[in-house]
Amino acid sequence: MGFTISQGKDEVQAAHRFQVSAELKDVQLLDCSASSSESTAQLKGQLRLGLNMEPAVLNISEGEARFSVCITVFGDPADAPADKEPHLFQVVCRYALVYELRAGYTPSQQELDAFKDGNAIFHCWPYTRELVQNLTMRMGLPIPPMPFLRLAPKPEPKRASPKRQAKSDTATRTENAVN
Repeated sequence: MGFTISQGKDEVQAAHRFQVSAELKDVQLLDCSASSSESTAQLKGQLRLGLNMEPAVLNISEGEARFSVCITVFGDPADAPADKEPHLFQVVCRYALVYELRAGYTPSQQELDAFKDGNAIFHCWPYTRELVQNLTMRMGLPIPPMPFLRLAPKPEPKRASPKRQAKSDTATRTENAVN
C-alpha cells in the first residue's frame, strides 16, 4: 500500500532541471491541526487511510524559491463508505520549504509547477509521517505505519483510433465535391 504522485515525462524532466539548480535550505511547520471523533473508543481493527495534498509556490526571489505544502491525512474504519465525512480522524499540516538557487538560475513556471507537485511534497513527507504517527498514537488510534509516498508515471494518452482517421477522408471528399 502507498500513496502515489503521478507525473508525466515532461514534468519529471522539468522538476529535474529545477532540482539540479536548487538545494533544500529549510523545512518549517507553519501550522498543524488534529481532530478525532468521539466514536474512536468503539473502533476495532485497522483504519483505511486517505491523503490530500495542496502544494503551492509561495515566492521566487533572487537566489531563493519558497513553496508551501499542505498535507491532510485522514482515516476511517476499513468497512466505512469511502466518501464518509467527517472522518474518524484527520491531521492537517502545512509546511514552508525554502530552496537556495544556483547563482544566475531563474526557474521557469513549468519547472516550478513540476517541482512543487512532486519533489517538494517528498521533502516534507518524512516530517508528516512522524507527526501523524505521534498524534494518532496519542489519540489512541490503531493506525498502521504511514505508507510510502511513491512517484509513478502518468498513463500515456490514448492514441487516435482508426475511426478518427476516417474524418480526414471525409474532409478530402468534401474538398473534392467543392472543386
